[in-house]
Amino acid sequence: MIAITAIIFASALLSAQAFRPGVRSLSMLKVGEVAPDFALKNAAGKEFKLSTILKNKKTAVVFFYPADSTPGCTKEVCAFDAKAPDFKKKGAEVFGISSGGVADKQKFIRDTNLKGFELLIDAGDVTRKSWQVPKALFGAFPGRVTYVIGKDGKVIKIVDDLANTQKHVDESFSVL
Repeated sequence: MIAITAIIFASALLSAQAFRPGVRSLSMLKVGEVAPDFALKNAAGKEFKLSTILKNKKTAVVFFYPADSTPGCTKEVCAFDAKAPDFKKKGAEVFGISSGGVADKQKFIRDTNLKGFELLIDAGDVTRKSWQVPKALFGAFPGRVTYVIGKDGKVIKIVDDLANTQKHVDESFSVL
């Protein structure tokens, strides 16, 4: 009986840890570090580079989301889209990044009526890996992490929370 109780307790503890925000790997990009440049295309084939955005003296809000057309990701994308005009007024450009293909992105953009920012395609998760975005749920899923990048290219804020999508919008906006 004690062994069963111990197993149940350990399982509950591990499950709670899987959803806990802010649990990061030691190698994850940190506040104060320079964000790696990227060159990614949107659903229309137009290329976007972080270095170009920063040259134009803009702050970049880069959020990595797990997948197109899932409930949590749809909620997050729509929340960023609703706040996009306010981000622009503060001089920030918002970009959502995930894997998937052109058709996936085009459908997701149509389904969400996205107009305020660009969704970029990270084929093979190359950018996600170069930014050291941690995985969620014991490595089973791509993580949901938002980075605010200052005009100098350095990370000024990181929001790491798989479950609370609105937190990404609110906390990234609060540092602008």
